[in-house]
Amino acid sequence: MKLRNLIYTVLAGLTVMMAACSPESDSLGAVDLTAAQLAEGAGFTVEVDQNTNQVVFKSLLPSNYSVYWEYGPKPADGADRSISGTSNNSVYQVGIAFDGEYYVRMAAQTRGGIVFSEPATFRINEMNPQLLSDPLWTLLSGGIGKSKTWVLDIDAEGNAIKFGGPKWFYTAGQSWDSFHNAKGENYIDSKSWDATTAIDPTYSGEWYWAADWAGNGWICGAADYGEMTFDLIGGANVNVNGTQGAYNLDVDTHILSFTGTIPLSCGVESNIAAQCPAGNYKVIYLTENAMQILFDGDSETPFTMNYVSKEYKDNYVPPVVTTITLPDDWKDYIQPKNQNVTTYKFDEDEPFGWFTLAGEQIAGRGSFAAHGDLGEVSLELNGKTQTYKMTDLSGNEHGGSYSISDGGLFTFTGLPSFPVSTNTDIRFASATNQLQIIAYEIDDYSGDISDLWLGSRQYDAQGHAYEYLAYHMKKQTAGAQVERLKSNLNYSDSGWTFTNSEDVYITGDGDYTYTLYPNSANTQDPYLMYLDVYKLLKNHPNADIILKSIKVDGTEILGSEDGMDDATISRGVGDDATTGRRYILNPWNEESATHTHLFKFSTTIEVTISVKFDTGDVVLQ
Repeated sequence: MKLRNLIYTVLAGLTVMMAACSPESDSLGAVDLTAAQLAEGAGFTVEVDQNTNQVVFKSLLPSNYSVYWEYGPKPADGADRSISGTSNNSVYQVGIAFDGEYYVRMAAQTRGGIVFSEPATFRINEMNPQLLSDPLWTLLSGGIGKSKTWVLDIDAEGNAIKFGGPKWFYTAGQSWDSFHNAKGENYIDSKSWDATTAIDPTYSGEWYWAADWAGNGWICGAADYGEMTFDLIGGANVNVNGTQGAYNLDVDTHILSFTGTIPLSCGVESNIAAQCPAGNYKVIYLTENAMQILFDGDSETPFTMNYVSKEYKDNYVPPVVTTITLPDDWKDYIQPKNQNVTTYKFDEDEPFGWFTLAGEQIAGRGSFAAHGDLGEVSLELNGKTQTYKMTDLSGNEHGGSYSISDGGLFTFTGLPSFPVSTNTDIRFASATNQLQIIAYEIDDYSGDISDLWLGSRQYDAQGHAYEYLAYHMKKQTAGAQVERLKSNLNYSDSGWTFTNSEDVYITGDGDYTYTLYPNSANTQDPYLMYLDVYKLLKNHPNADIILKSIKVDGTEILGSEDGMDDATISRGVGDDATTGRRYILNPWNEESATHTHLFKFSTTIEVTISVKFDTGDVVLQ
């Protein structure tokens, strides 16, 4: 919309407004004021505080006159005016950040119509950057002396990279405060699982519809709608597809005012202008890369125009679609042919956790206690009939049928919803009644599945999945959760030929013995010997492996020479970070290497250890 047309629109609205505010006895008759009577000094005054750059325009007319102000940078001779702000108050105070020549003119409603004063000029001597110091100015425009360009979140191919589309819908009366909390967290970027930051305006009756363009193409056509550039170069200027205007941002109310143009939009321009004829819009979301401007008017349902910065769009790389890849034989464990019914219960120590869409566990999410009744929950899967039963926290049984895809996605006919944590926002639930196999573990002793992680996709406000909340289930054997940790003793000669003990399974605190026999390794050329307890540190990070005895061909060598005792033999972790390891003979440790001759054997090496699951501190590291 050109400046001339915008002024006519504003004046038409002003006429209606002033007529509505005038006494009924006033009728349009002879003009009772002239432009000369409205001149500065006669009709109004201008007061400029050069220390703060605060300017006060004050009407000198009787209070029964309705007035209108406009001000902006002083135009060159013959140039169109650029309006920086307007008001209908008899006293109008503004802060002007930039130095330079400015104009102001006042209009009054008279019996003969609207009369404008001649423009009065005033000067701001020095720039006041404090008036632009709020970070919102930089987010919007790039900062003092810079510019920033925004585009609608849609393109000619119908792609949207942030909001899913260029236009969302709202109930009237909403504002920045409807969508932000006291900490400054907003309704789009907060996560629903965290009650301390989650913001959902619908809980307080503030309805909104995050309309995705893909499913609502009627909103607008797929097109490139141009650019909107804000700058703070010699003034607060905005250019919308070549139409130059001015803008002002009230950082307290988050009101963004346009004069000379209207915000970039994807609708019919006249309808967009009619929604907010005064040129005042509400900013309800603003970050480095994205912005929403709310058109909260009466001509149609309030809506936002959704923008992304041009720089962000130009450099945007679509995220890689992430999927979880399971081992080829996963079905042999999840649905074994020799076992129809499998029952799972929540793991007692780690009942839930968060994973990326690629199946990687997210560390550092925070510590959330498990719900006290979670041990009552069970999930029973019948692989033969493809049916399930689930008992919830209250003992209620739910059931139905399920299917499972080649990618490990369970689809149930229905799932209950209940909290799995004392933070009741963390729930067992799935909006789609689907749970994805994230991972599983095999019991080294039985060769059967022991642990199963089932993930429920979590979605943001735009309906995009961003992570999994996964439930850690333990397969039930004879009604109990059984832990068996594989361990073994490993011996190598200097040529890296190994001989190993039989596997020993750790089932709790206690003593365990390992025996090595001569095999292919050269037992007269000892080089390396270590003992591993696999997965020990996963659930028992404070565990310890204590060496109690080392017998070579029946002779005890532990303590037989200086330094050859439990305290000096190194404690550590194995090839996997969850494996506890004791390097009994360590060729990379100078002191340990001096004991190499003690490990030459002809019949056996016998090692006895004591395992403690919790010493109160991390000792294997």
